[in-house]
This record gives sequence, structure tokens and C-alpha cells, in this order.
Amino acid sequence: MNLFDRIPITLFASLSGRNARRVWSLLVRLSESFFGPDSIPPHPEGYLHSQITKEIERFLLDEGWDNEDGHDESKLTSLATQSNQLLTRLVETGWLSEVKVGLTPFVSMRPTVAGLFDLLRSFVEEGPKLVSGDVLVIFNQLKSVVADPKGQAGGFVSAARICAQLINSLSHTSIRVRDLIEELTKEQDMPVFVRRFFTEHISQLYVRDFGALRTANHPLRLRHEILEMVSIVTQEDGLRTALLAGYSELGFAVGEEEQYLQRDIERLNRLSDVDKFLDKLDRVVDMANSRAISYLSYRLSASDRIEVVLEDTIKAVIEADAIGLELEGNLLGPGPIMSDERLRLPTIPSTPPKRVPLKKREMTLRERAICELRREMIAHRDTTPSAAKRYVQRYLKPGEERTAAQLPTQTIEDAISFIVLSRLAVIGSKKPKLLKQNPLLRNLDFGATLIEGKRIDTDYFSTADFKLRRSDKNATELD
Repeated sequence: MNLFDRIPITLFASLSGRNARRVWSLLVRLSESFFGPDSIPPHPEGYLHSQITKEIERFLLDEGWDNEDGHDESKLTSLATQSNQLLTRLVETGWLSEVKVGLTPFVSMRPTVAGLFDLLRSFVEEGPKLVSGDVLVIFNQLKSVVADPKGQAGGFVSAARICAQLINSLSHTSIRVRDLIEELTKEQDMPVFVRRFFTEHISQLYVRDFGALRTANHPLRLRHEILEMVSIVTQEDGLRTALLAGYSELGFAVGEEEQYLQRDIERLNRLSDVDKFLDKLDRVVDMANSRAISYLSYRLSASDRIEVVLEDTIKAVIEADAIGLELEGNLLGPGPIMSDERLRLPTIPSTPPKRVPLKKREMTLRERAICELRREMIAHRDTTPSAAKRYVQRYLKPGEERTAAQLPTQTIEDAISFIVLSRLAVIGSKKPKLLKQNPLLRNLDFGATLIEGKRIDTDYFSTADFKLRRSDKNATELD
């Protein structure tokens, strides 16, 4: 599909010429006033022709306008005529659409043109990229896809699109840094150079969390888990089949679901190359900073360029000699022009540090004992549904039912499982939907049911009474 299959071929004609910037400002103003997502037209056909022309008149009063031929004839033309001419130009180029209902003209903006305008405006107003936000969105989307591939197929597509935009942004930032520094070094005015360096180069160009990209707590560390989830959902037959079924429901052409799925997989797998883009960005940023700092140092140490200073000095000497003035003092400093004292001292290279191979420290017997003790402590305090399942299988036979008072709590592990079962019983009684929505509780072969109005006091707990029944059914399906 070609771009101009969806938008008019003359759309960008109005964004050329001397008034290109003003046309864009006018489109932004009309979008904010009439065609934005929060604007509701007063008529089904759009806005009245007079409403649009009056807003264009107000824009002309604020911004002015230049004729394309360079002659200033705008003062001879009324604002009403100019606004109607501009509106006609926007309609002819395709930015706006005008229809007549009876004798009344209405103006609107086509949805495809409005979508393209929003995309262009977001590109213009795009600030420093926040990598952590995009990575977290991708991670959470893929978690939902793994849990429900068919229902969350749209989330997989969105995650792939965000991933592609993120990688492209990191790649393009390095090019933008290089081009901007090339442009800044041509700046003659020192205050302008400093202002542009600290606004465009530092505040507006880099990714917003650039300094934290390499840290252990940055969400970018989740990229390996993201790649693992992509592998799981696209390689396991059941999950991949469900995901393809979800793609077919998204409106893709029949038979092309596999092609679009492969495209999104390749987009997400580009996260494996993110270190390469970060290394490239580091090199370009370091080089740009070095060039900018060297340029700043030169301009600060010599407020004027040395060529200009020499030219002015020679000119002043010639003019003084022409009118017969004697030069006072010496043009050159005292001492010989060339001597060993004026030579730059040699740079003494620093001694390279002695490299010591890394050694893996062996754990002492005490450290091993503490590590094993901690591992056992964590294992005996397991509160996962699988731990509760092991408890039920250990003390209840298939089909057997017991009340809370009959459940053993001899060990710490039994006591922790008792607490988990009590909590499951309360949740199943108050909010049973939570149990059905949790995928970890769908493969348990027991059910915990709260006994309303009764409590029990055991040797260690005082809690609401409940009954536990082992069955071959899922716990969330038991009453």
C-alpha cells in the first residue's frame, strides 16, 4: 500500500513556500479549536464555514501573512478575503473537507488526515525518550498475552510496535547527536552556542533516563524476561495457535496472520540487540561532549577568534604609521620569541595499572551453614498454592473432608499452609471471582469453604472456621 492511497496527493503542497511555518501554526490552531479529539462539532456535517473563517481571521491578526511573490499586498486585502482564500487553499490541498447541505457550507477534517496530523504533531512535540516506561509497558503487555493469547493478541501487536519505536529511537538519537554538534560548531555567537547546547543537546535530545540505562534497577533489565515470554507464546503449539486465532479476529487478511505474527516476533526480538545500540549511543555522546567542551574551552579562553585579533592589530599599526603616531610599548612580550622556555613541556605518560586476575572466593563452613539454613527457612515458609496443594495431598485422601480444627499444624510448614488455606476460604466466600481469575489456582485438586458464623481456637490460631475437601475438581469450581 502506498501513502497516497490513503491521503490526498496534494496534501503537503500547502506546507511549502514562505508561509510553510505559518500554515503549520494555522493547522495546529484549527485542530485545537475545532478538529481535536476533545472537540464536538455542533452539527453532524461539521462546522459552519463562517466559524472557520472567523478563527482564521483571528490567526491572521496574531501571526500575519506574507505573499508568496514577495510583494506586501496583504494590507490592501481585507481579512475576510484572506481568510476565505486560506480556507479554500486548505480544502483544495485536502487538509479540510467542505460539503454543502442545501445552501449552507460545512467544513470538517477527514479521519485519515486527522490521524496523520496527530502523528506529525506528536513527532514535532516529541521530547526526550523515556526508555523505562516503554519497557514496562512491553513487559506488562506480554504477561497478559501469556495468560490469554487469544484475547490479548492486540496487546502483542502493540508491544511489538512500541518495541520497534524504542529501538529506532535509540538508533536515530545517535545520528541526531552527531548532526546537531556539526551544526552547533558553526554558530558564531557564543551565548547562542551555549544556550542551544544546553537546551537542544542536553535537555531535548537525549533519552530522559539516559544516565540510568546501565544500572541494575532500570526496567531495561527485564528485556531477557520479555524475550523468554515471546519465545514461550510463539513456540508452544497451544499458545501460538490461540495467538493466531486472536490475530484473525483483529481484522488481518485471511491467510496472512502468520506473516504479521512473524513481523511482530522479529520486532520484539530486536531487544536482544539493545546493548549494541546503547554502546553506539555512548560512543557518539562521548564524542559529541568532547567536541563541545573543546569548542567551549577555546571560545572561553579567546573571546575573539585569533584571526580577527591579528587582522585588527595589523590594521591599527598601519593606520597609526600613516598619521605619524609612534607606537608605545612593545607589540611582542619580553624575551626571545623562540626559546626552550617557551616550548611546551613533554607529557609524561601515566603508569598503567597492574592487572590482577579475579579470584573466586570460597565460602567458609559457617557461611555455607548459614546459606543452607536460610534456604531451609525460606522453603518451610512457602505460601504458594503449590505448597498448600502438597499439604492437602499429605494429610487428606481423595474425597476426604475435614474442618479447620482437624487439620494438623505440627510443623512451621504445616502452620504456614493452614494460614494459606484459611485465606483461600475467606477469598472464595467473599470474592470468588478472584480465585477464578488467578491462573495459579486453576489446577488445585481441593476446595476450601468458609463456614459462616463460626470460629475456632487452636493451639496457635484463632480464625474463622472452614472446611477442606480434596477432590479431583478445580478448587475454583467447588462450592
